[in-house]
Amino acid sequence: MELNEACSFLNALTGTPVQIISSSRLLTSFCDRHFFHPLQKQFTAPFLKELISELQDNTINFYQDLLLIHIAIIKAEKLLVILGPFLTREMNEADMTLLKQRYELDEMSITDFRAYRANYRLFNEGDVLHICRTLLNSVGYDSTNFHRIDFKAERQEQSKGWEYSKLNYETIVNERYRIEEEFMEQVYLGDANGAIASYRLLHNNVKYMTNVGGTPDGSRISSGITRATVRVAAMNAGLPPVVIDQISGESSRRITQCQTREEMYRENERMINRFTEAIRSYRKEKYSPAIFQAISFMETHYNEAVTVEKGAQHLGLSVSSYINRFKKETGKTPNAYLFDLRITKAKRLLRTTQYSIQQIAEDVGIFDANYFVKYFRKATCKTPSAYRNGYYNKTASK
Repeated sequence: MELNEACSFLNALTGTPVQIISSSRLLTSFCDRHFFHPLQKQFTAPFLKELISELQDNTINFYQDLLLIHIAIIKAEKLLVILGPFLTREMNEADMTLLKQRYELDEMSITDFRAYRANYRLFNEGDVLHICRTLLNSVGYDSTNFHRIDFKAERQEQSKGWEYSKLNYETIVNERYRIEEEFMEQVYLGDANGAIASYRLLHNNVKYMTNVGGTPDGSRISSGITRATVRVAAMNAGLPPVVIDQISGESSRRITQCQTREEMYRENERMINRFTEAIRSYRKEKYSPAIFQAISFMETHYNEAVTVEKGAQHLGLSVSSYINRFKKETGKTPNAYLFDLRITKAKRLLRTTQYSIQQIAEDVGIFDANYFVKYFRKATCKTPSAYRNGYYNKTASK
């Protein structure tokens, strides 16, 4: 894999900047983009340039500044990559106030500092080290030595004429709205990958809006904001309101059952995928709103006991009318469509997980594993195990 490709992939995967530094201009640009306070000497180009020149080859170097912002610098022969900034711990208002007092930062606004930190993702240091080594291995470098440096806690001389204002706050708010517009545009287009990438940026950017952003309740508020944003984009894309309410309502119920922020984060991404998938399907097939609603209902509830009677009732139609309309628009009966949908979901689970056949059967709404095997063989002429083994053997031979 080429270095540019590896950096772009890790950037999209982790939501954290991974930048190749190949010129003084790029180094200066990096510093300008992330500088917040004169205490942060690692975000001044002259200092960072001198620091890099003194680094040993084949090293991964972690730096933490006085404001507890981290960067990792990878240096290997002529390769120079900066990962971050990133965070390794949450800070509440009491933590920020204590830090202000420690370094006598009377001019620094807690609101702006929270907004600044909200741009960066929270990572375990070990995870960042793994990302760095994965990047190096992907472009043909062996593992390198690891060093950690914390900048000394000393009060730096303030730049004369530097006054703290709302500039940082306004800049970050403007950036949040730019990302939100981009996010809504990508949902509108049905671009799942682009929407997920923008969501990750937006997710980090809006955390500063509330002191409870680090709590489960705060994450539920954030999820509600995301859901409302996606609903508007889906409505603009022409998705039928009943389908929007169906997907949104399902996601809302799932969020109430989540126990951790990570679970909510994954559910939001699942919801975004469902909306973008629905938008693409609606535009491609041009089903009537009623039948598209029926299809969307199956997509959401395929792992439950979905009957023709329940589908007809959901649309307010008689069973015969429902079957006739569904077959006329899709070319399949509702049961046949659900059968194909469950097989598609089962194939994906067989390819991407090591779940047992019983677990996969239950996940697609068939609670008798023996029946599932017959069900799957009828559709594919293979047992689930044969399908899985064939897929892995084919992948290994490439």
